[in-house]
Amino acid sequence: MGRYHKACVAIAATISLLAGSVWGTGTGFAKEIDPNDPEYNTPGFPLPTVEDNENDSPLTGGRIDWGITDDTPAPFTVLNYGGLPLPIDNFVNIGDSYTTTAFYATTLGEPCFHNAIGFSAAVGAQTGLAIRDAACAGAGIPHYWHTMKSFQFPIAKAPQRLAIDKHTKLVVASLGGNDTYTSSMISVLAGCLASWSIPKYYNQGNPCARKMAPEMMPRAKALVPALTYMYKDAKKRAAKDAVVIAMGYFNPLPKNTEKCLIDGPAPKGDLKFINEIFSVINHSIRTAAKKAGVLYYNPSAEEDYAQSSCGAPFARMISITGLPEYSVPFHPTLTGHYNAAEHVVKLYNQELTARRRGKTIAPQTWKAPYHPVN
Repeated sequence: MGRYHKACVAIAATISLLAGSVWGTGTGFAKEIDPNDPEYNTPGFPLPTVEDNENDSPLTGGRIDWGITDDTPAPFTVLNYGGLPLPIDNFVNIGDSYTTTAFYATTLGEPCFHNAIGFSAAVGAQTGLAIRDAACAGAGIPHYWHTMKSFQFPIAKAPQRLAIDKHTKLVVASLGGNDTYTSSMISVLAGCLASWSIPKYYNQGNPCARKMAPEMMPRAKALVPALTYMYKDAKKRAAKDAVVIAMGYFNPLPKNTEKCLIDGPAPKGDLKFINEIFSVINHSIRTAAKKAGVLYYNPSAEEDYAQSSCGAPFARMISITGLPEYSVPFHPTLTGHYNAAEHVVKLYNQELTARRRGKTIAPQTWKAPYHPVN
């Protein structure tokens, strides 16, 4: 096990370089309610939280408050709208880092870390719709409704919903993951890696699950009202004939991790927890999609073992370390972005075809599984 622990330390050190910059970018709540906090003025919020006095753990973190409110000017048009808000048919991407970040070499040097050839670019190219990529790394559901910071930077970004207008023909909304974490996703998972490499915590048995599950599971299950409000608002703001797709998240791990490299250094209970928390998030998204009457798409539904983080580099759709694909750890690879874009466009075209016959494929999409195929 010593060899595995050394490997785990190396991985944790690598991710810590990134986690150090995103620590505190999540949407967890402070101990006391602040009525001016946008997270308490978001439909469907606040989410449940757990009082935690355990500071002696690598699985803790806070958030940076830059004092940005709805009254803060957000002057950067392209950042706010993810493109120029011209009066032409457009596709709007609502989301977080799962749809913005991918291959580092084509990552744009702006506060939300959009990728020049990633998910939104692929959807726009295949649909012919003008792209408005309002998504931003670190975003949560409050970022859909309120002016908030861009990732960890003190740069105000207007509410993502403003990118949607009566010329919007397609909306893909993929938010909720960062609202489940009480710190940023990367810092939480980096903390898990650290706990696996430190005997004091590893020997306690499933340290990641024991620390995070009591809070994250209830929050993931409580997302449904907030997601439903968001999807309904997107439908209302978009064109009358717009297609709205509620998109879930790639699951970092398959159900069976026996042949996966991470199965050595990580306790099986923690690996099961990581798989289950993403499945619960995707289930909440599916439930909310049905309540709002929009299409549902879960990237994990097509994700088999070979395409998960346990699969071969460059063929897999998500990576734990980001190497050798040169992408963000615990995030989709470019392969994942292209796969998701292909399925979104397929659903969009299928829905347009169904509507010409006076029907919809939405009920069919609500039957899609919310967990990986294996």
